[in-house]
Amino acid sequence: MSFKTLITNNVTNAFNLIGDLAESIQFTNTTVSEYDFANQSTVSTTDTSLTIKGVVIKNYKTNADKPRMNADIMIKSSDVNSDVLDGYDTVVLRNKTWTINTIEDDGYVINLTIGRE
Repeated sequence: MSFKTLITNNVTNAFNLIGDLAESIQFTNTTVSEYDFANQSTVSTTDTSLTIKGVVIKNYKTNADKPRMNADIMIKSSDVNSDVLDGYDTVVLRNKTWTINTIEDDGYVINLTIGRE
């Protein structure tokens, strides 16, 4: 058995063992179709979404330029290709909308950093 297969199997086992600690994470993409200069508002639509099970590693608050909540999420690379995630700009987690800050994929797990005001 190769090391890659061994690691992939262990990641799958780890995600199976955490059970209900894994949460549904919905990836969405918003398309802005027009801007109303009089009202200073946009007309936007939400494209199809993608829901994946993942684990919230940590929640934390930063004060870089504004008070901001951040979270780190881990999902299995075998569940979705990270190139697919590049097409999404927001995440709905715990009934709140978060923006995707970073995506890191090592071939086994995908680590995301998300944030919201």
